[in-house]
Amino acid sequence: MASLFAGTHFFFYLFLFRTLFVTSLSSDGEALLSLLSVVEPSAKASSSVLSSWNPKSPTPCLWQGITCSPQDRVVSLSLPDIFLNLSSLPPQLSSLSSLQLLNLSSTNVSGTIPSSFGKLVQLRLLDLSSNSLTGSIPQELGQLSSLQFLFLNSNRLTGGIPPQLGNLTSLQVLCLQDNLLNGSIPSQMGSLVSLQQFRIGGNPYLTGGIPSQLGLLTNLTTFGAAATGLSGVIPPTFGNLVNLQTLSLYDTEVSGSIPPELGLCSELRNLYLHMSKLNGTIPPQLGNLQKVTSLLLWGNALTGSVPAELSNCSSLVVLDASDNDLSGEIPGDIGKLGVLEQLYLSDNSLTGLIPWELSNCSSLTTLQLDKNELSGSIPWQIGNLKQLQSFFLWGNSVSGTIPSSFGNCTELYAIDLSRNKLTGSIPEEIFSLKKLSKLLLLGNSLSGELPRSVSNCQSLVRLRLGENRFSGQIPKEIGQLQNLVFLDLYMNHFSGILPSEIANITVLELLDVHNNYINGEIPSQIGELVNLEQLDLSGNSFTGEIPSSFGNFIYLNKLILNNNLLTGSIPKSVRNLEKLTLFDLSFNHLSGEIPSEIGYLTSLTIGLDLSSNMFTGEIPESMSGLRQLQSLDMSHNMLHGTIKVLGSLTSLVSLNISFNNFSGPVPVTPFFRTLPSNSYLPNPNLCESIDGSTCSSSLIQKTRLRSAKTVALITVIIASVTIAVIASWFLVTRNHRYMLEKSAGASSSSPGAEDFSYPWTFIPFQKLGFTIDNILDCLRDENVIGKGCSGVVYRAEMPNGELIAVKKLWKTKQDEEPAVDSFAAEIQILGHIRHRNIVKLLGYCSNKSVKLLLYNYIPNGNLLQLLRGRSAVGSQVGDGLHIVEWVKKKMGSFKPAASILDVKLQGLPDQLVQEMLQTLGIAMFCVNSSPAERPTMKEVVALLMEVKTQPEEWGKTSQPLMKQSSNQS
Repeated sequence: MASLFAGTHFFFYLFLFRTLFVTSLSSDGEALLSLLSVVEPSAKASSSVLSSWNPKSPTPCLWQGITCSPQDRVVSLSLPDIFLNLSSLPPQLSSLSSLQLLNLSSTNVSGTIPSSFGKLVQLRLLDLSSNSLTGSIPQELGQLSSLQFLFLNSNRLTGGIPPQLGNLTSLQVLCLQDNLLNGSIPSQMGSLVSLQQFRIGGNPYLTGGIPSQLGLLTNLTTFGAAATGLSGVIPPTFGNLVNLQTLSLYDTEVSGSIPPELGLCSELRNLYLHMSKLNGTIPPQLGNLQKVTSLLLWGNALTGSVPAELSNCSSLVVLDASDNDLSGEIPGDIGKLGVLEQLYLSDNSLTGLIPWELSNCSSLTTLQLDKNELSGSIPWQIGNLKQLQSFFLWGNSVSGTIPSSFGNCTELYAIDLSRNKLTGSIPEEIFSLKKLSKLLLLGNSLSGELPRSVSNCQSLVRLRLGENRFSGQIPKEIGQLQNLVFLDLYMNHFSGILPSEIANITVLELLDVHNNYINGEIPSQIGELVNLEQLDLSGNSFTGEIPSSFGNFIYLNKLILNNNLLTGSIPKSVRNLEKLTLFDLSFNHLSGEIPSEIGYLTSLTIGLDLSSNMFTGEIPESMSGLRQLQSLDMSHNMLHGTIKVLGSLTSLVSLNISFNNFSGPVPVTPFFRTLPSNSYLPNPNLCESIDGSTCSSSLIQKTRLRSAKTVALITVIIASVTIAVIASWFLVTRNHRYMLEKSAGASSSSPGAEDFSYPWTFIPFQKLGFTIDNILDCLRDENVIGKGCSGVVYRAEMPNGELIAVKKLWKTKQDEEPAVDSFAAEIQILGHIRHRNIVKLLGYCSNKSVKLLLYNYIPNGNLLQLLRGRSAVGSQVGDGLHIVEWVKKKMGSFKPAASILDVKLQGLPDQLVQEMLQTLGIAMFCVNSSPAERPTMKEVVALLMEVKTQPEEWGKTSQPLMKQSSNQS
């Protein structure tokens, strides 16, 4: 019995021991549990994967995302695309000594890559891509001798590429693209003899040249280094990459010529060299690339001709050599490219005829030859291109007629033949194209009538026929084009009435028929075009009254009716035009009083022109609400009363109230002080005033006295000059040495050669605690903090301790000097702008030769931090590239929104992104290196108001603003 009892105890303890031993989690499991400690609690609770990680399990081999060896060692940890929200990568993972695969891509990991990962010597794949990792790439990763695949792309990694990665001789794929890496490509990368894919694109701070040692990577199939700051030449050693299929070097600083050795890369499919700084000619050796499908060379400075040898690239689908300096003729041999779908040769200096052989490219869908110097006629054989979808030829010197064979191109949706020398009429066959949405024929010498068959082209969205010689009546059938958005018929010879059927085009946004011979009344039905944004009927012979139905134009921003024969009064319904920015009724026969409703058009910014009519009465008090209006012309009417209300229009840049019967004092404002007299004369009863309420002198009397005063003044000046010359001779002779020494001593501290003498005009836009003398005392060389193409900026400390920035504008040439009136008027606008991203203008000072702008002083760097933008000049934008040039370059790249706009804006509707980029384009006009080429404030406002309306034609560029990405980083 005792022995039986003892045996029972033995088996009980054995069972208990085994139970305790088996239920104890393995060391690999403990290492994996370190992940849970850095997972956000909400992610842990919501993840079905992590809920399977039971700490009571004997091994982690049954946990989701885990794979074990037969010995229960963890060999794979794979949790891609699971929102773990890890605050860091736990270094404990480095104890998984048998781990061969580690994949935590797209799991929202932050923190740095642990250097201890270099201990995972069995690792074959490491994928930490698409996370928020920061810091540098640990050089210890160079110890992973078994590593075949390394994906660290799409993070925020900084620092250089460790040369130690060159030790990974088993590495087949190295993806480091879309980070913030800097430095250069280590030459040691040439030791990665097994490497097949090397991607480092999207690292804008990666600089230096491309090492010639990369030519040793004979197994390489993909080299992607686009959107980087890499410079120098493409190494000729790349000709050794006999397995290379994709070479992506677009949007870089790479220069020099295209090495002819690339013609030896017989496996090459995609050659992306666009938007760089390449020069020289296109090597004919590229014609040896039998397998190349995409050849993108646009946006460089390539010269010479298009090599006929490219016709040997029998697999070529896309050829884009636009936006270069190519010359010569288009080789007819291009017609041998039977599978070519897209041919872009626009924006070059190509000459000669359009080769008819292009019609042999039976797969061609896009043919863009715009902005060249092509001549001759359009080959009728183009009509054989059955797959053709878009044909752009604008901006050449092509003559002859439009081939009727275009009617055979049944897939055509866009034709732009604008700005050529075409004659004849529009072939009716064109209007049989069922998919045609854009027909642009602007600026030719086309004639004849617009055929009634235009109604057959129901797909038309834009019909732009302006600046031609079309005649006859506008066919009423045009009203059947239910999809038409733009209708441009301006500057032709159309006559007769404007058909009321146009009102049936309910989606119409732009109607422009200005400068024709159209007569009759404006159809009241036009008011049914409720989506209209621009209406221009000027320069015709319209009669009758302005239809009250125009009040339905709630989206209208431009209403231009000048130079007609309109009568009657302005309808009160104009009050509904809440988006109107430009309203021009000049040179008509309108009468009656100006309705008070005009004062409620607070969106009027560009201009209000009521001149050369027969308006009577007084200026309505409500017009004081037009505080954004920049240009107002009420001249040549019969208006009377005071002009006091005009003193409230604080944004005015231009004003003309001449040839009326106004009376009373002129408003006392900075704008009116600088207004030339021809802006308000003759108005016999207007007068100058000191207080704005009572007259101090008559403007007419003052004008009459000017001649007498001038004569007296000249007499005094002549006498004074005579005395001064004699006195000067004596003084200069006696004090010559003294004056030289004084000039030498003053040159170091003088702010310039300008005349700083009184009288000075000092216009503050708020209460300031300093004087003009305090400002002038600070204009010394030691206070200069910057210079630009418009002036020099000084740091000025006022006696009260306040710091301001003073910008002294460069003085222009005498024959180019702008009027003080224009300067002061523009400054008035700037002085009333208040925006958190615009430096506040405190005021301005000027005398007869010097103009000073006073700004809030912002210490170095703070403005950039406020704008959250890039440094204007710095290595991070590539060899000290100025921010303006950087943006200009990015605007032409494949996806400018991705590289310029905030990443938070990705995913917004394309229309919004396009509007942002249009606005950025306007900004680029404003920072033109030549001040004379910059738009005025008035023009800027006009441009901004057009942002919501698409420009003349998105297609008028060889590459759309948002080009589809090739995804070859």
